Amino acid sequence: MPHKLPFPTRLRLLPALATLLILAAPLARAFDFAAVTPSRDEQGRLWITVRLADPLEDRVEKSLRRGMPATLALHAELWRKRSGWFDRMERAFDANLRLRYDVGEDAWTLERGSGGPLVVRSLDSLETALSSPIALPLTKLTPSQAQSRYFVVVTGTVQPLNVEDVAEVEGWISGEVRAPRSGGLGVLTQLPTSVFDAVRNFAGFGDSRARMLTPEFVPATLPSRH
Repeated sequence: MPHKLPFPTRLRLLPALATLLILAAPLARAFDFAAVTPSRDEQGRLWITVRLADPLEDRVEKSLRRGMPATLALHAELWRKRSGWFDRMERAFDANLRLRYDVGEDAWTLERGSGGPLVVRSLDSLETALSSPIALPLTKLTPSQAQSRYFVVVTGTVQPLNVEDVAEVEGWISGEVRAPRSGGLGVLTQLPTSVFDAVRNFAGFGDSRARMLTPEFVPATLPSRH
């Protein structure tokens, strides 16, 4: 009869197993930015428009089809160039988009914060919506600031599953949202974050990240936003 490793030893092996799985996984579509474009409006506010390329990787699609929620987190930083000194971050902006699949309604929902939810009937339509331009407001510049040189750094993270999602899914399965039980999926919410990440990645639910920098620009010379 083969010897079975004790449970603590198996937990310690999970990060190594996850690494091997990632290295052995075949190449697939990669989440990335297609374009990041700055613009300004008539009130002098600076905007950044983001276009995503392949926003839903294969494993994210599979996760969504199983009913697991996902989050697209966008983080934009406005940096001012300073000659002979370190560049300075002037402003940061965060936006989260939540993705869900309602099995009973056979519908896909994109929650966009104050913009209200968008409900579509196919995964292709959801991906089309995510690939559309996403405008993020950065800040309102004074006339003198608008003559300075800036660049923007945008980071995007697709999180197919996190600790909060696991707790939420557990509540959905049990019929009510409540504190995690001592068993079932609640076990995952009680694990240390590092162990949970290893388990999640081992299951194919790791985060996908992309980052893009714009060329330097002077806001006063940017095209106006319609």
